[in-house]
Amino acid sequence: MITIAVANQKGGEGKTTTSLNLAMGLARRNLKTLLIDMDPQANSTGIFLNPETVEKDLAHLFQNSASLKEIITPAYNEHLWVAPSSMRLAEMETVSVNSVEAPYILRDSLAAIKEFDFVIIDCPPSLSIFTVNSLVAANYVLIPLQAEKFSMDGIMGLQQTISSIKKRINPELEILGALITQLKPQTLLTKTILPVLTKYFRIFEHTISDGVAIGESHLAKKSVFDYNRTSRQSQEYEGFIEEVLNELKK
Repeated sequence: MITIAVANQKGGEGKTTTSLNLAMGLARRNLKTLLIDMDPQANSTGIFLNPETVEKDLAHLFQNSASLKEIITPAYNEHLWVAPSSMRLAEMETVSVNSVEAPYILRDSLAAIKEFDFVIIDCPPSLSIFTVNSLVAANYVLIPLQAEKFSMDGIMGLQQTISSIKKRINPELEILGALITQLKPQTLLTKTILPVLTKYFRIFEHTISDGVAIGESHLAKKSVFDYNRTSRQSQEYEGFIEEVLNELKK
């Protein structure tokens, strides 16, 4: 089972979009996939379920009142399951952070689940206890980011967190790479920043261009592949997923 945390402490970088389309793209390839929504905003959950009416979600896991196996539910097709979130999860942060076991809750719960090929974790836009849990549980970190100045400002903090967790808790954690999202390829800023980003992370060859198909697919509560498979963004995500699978084979 391969676990990938999709993380970036800055919001608006494409974490949820990438988590959703990576998970659904893997499921479309008949790979049994679990999408874990670790963000209290529950945007990933909202594509499949109504977060306000979910009986059990990840807040119950952090309360120790339900196991992960009791929380997960089928979504999209027979190959994709989701561990839902809700605003209740935000209430768990101050409670959980005071526990010695807090960083290990997700890792330990995943140990009881063996039937998935992939686990994709949609992390919150912060270096909270939920992001720490995700990194402790993961084999790999995938970093979506824009080729923008403000996107670069938070890279050092994320790098330090990953290095600290790798050194102290999870020595197997590796950075899979950075995926450039919402790319505007002809701008001078993009041409200036992309070479700088390569000094920090491996950059995937496939990038996701700026366009309306992504936003429209969210409104339709579909993957970009199901919403418009001929769109540029759909083809770019398909290429990216193949690149991920090829990288993992090495």
